[in-house]
Amino acid sequence: MNNKSLLNKALSLLALCWCSAAFADNGDIEFSGFARAVGGYLDTSSAEYEGYDNSVSFSEKSLLGLQADYTLNQYFSASAQVLLHSDESRESGIEWLYLTYAPNDSLQFNIGRLRTPFLKYSDVIDVGFAYPWVNAPQQLYSSYLFSQYEGGNARYKGRLGKITYDIEGYAGRYNDDLRTSSLAIDVDIDTLYGGVLELNYGGFQLRAAATEAEKVEAQIEGVAPLISGLQAAGFNDLAENFIINDSVSSFLVGASYDGLKWYASAEWMSVSSDIDLLAELKSYYLSAGYYIDNVLLHATYASSSQSLNNIENTIPVGISPSLDGLFFAVEQLNSSFPTDNLDTITLGARWDFKTNMALKAEVSFLDGEEGNTSFFEVKAGEEDFDRQATLYQVALEWVF
Repeated sequence: MNNKSLLNKALSLLALCWCSAAFADNGDIEFSGFARAVGGYLDTSSAEYEGYDNSVSFSEKSLLGLQADYTLNQYFSASAQVLLHSDESRESGIEWLYLTYAPNDSLQFNIGRLRTPFLKYSDVIDVGFAYPWVNAPQQLYSSYLFSQYEGGNARYKGRLGKITYDIEGYAGRYNDDLRTSSLAIDVDIDTLYGGVLELNYGGFQLRAAATEAEKVEAQIEGVAPLISGLQAAGFNDLAENFIINDSVSSFLVGASYDGLKWYASAEWMSVSSDIDLLAELKSYYLSAGYYIDNVLLHATYASSSQSLNNIENTIPVGISPSLDGLFFAVEQLNSSFPTDNLDTITLGARWDFKTNMALKAEVSFLDGEEGNTSFFEVKAGEEDFDRQATLYQVALEWVF
């Protein structure tokens, strides 16, 4: 852990403590929080998956979240949440900060830094107590989507007979780093918008969501010098393929049932893009579980299929060392783009031993495609790794 990360975490915690002290005597402010301690082990020495390797680690998914909700009057309120991560790939700090205007019980408006409400558990993905798994299915709940945005939303809740419905529309912008299994990408989106529709009847829920990013500008770490070299050598068309500046569309449908004895849940997602490098990503999961007193036994099958457009390397070889260098740099970059085709079967158990605490344990059988990234980070010299491994995880979840 570097000194900058330690400083950021310390400042975030101090800021929240200061707010807590400032409003300690105010009955209109409510504090809550959540924490999770997650340990994992991957049974291969050839690669990492979600930061786990063949040594037991508790530093990948463990976190602490603290939230303050302040009621200004009967119409206005404010919320802030700070997350402290043990995972060095995620930045600790303010996760959301927004103002709410609710003119009545059915209608609500929010403005500020908000969660993108795309998947079923998008709003609570850091609150492990809110869902059955240790890790929600990676094929959907990964860093491909824009988890936050700065902007506003409008939400309306109503009822038609025994059916309740929830409609939400949102718009804003996004600027942050995304990490795939092999790349770090700085993403800037000026216009991001979408909508969600949920229908509930008894324990049944149907959900549909869509997100549109009209203009995605992204800088891939270390690629700018290659683009400049291609342009200087006259290969402008080839360079254009590596400049990310176009639209991305996402669509999701889901269905679930939650009963006293069992649950079932499924989500299907499609991500398409006009970006030359990307083609389409389709992912889904099916999950079911059965309750025995305060113990839940569950099983999940998840799958993803990602396709990339083939970027033809038009640089001739054998003419000059500089052109040969450009040729091999393009080949290396082409091979580094993730193709995350992966099937997983997860078996798990959750024990709610207290009303606000739960223990979880699960095993996930990972079956990727050889030659693809399949969400793995393959270690140097292990390129023949067959993309098959087993991940073991345990977790303690707590809300307070």
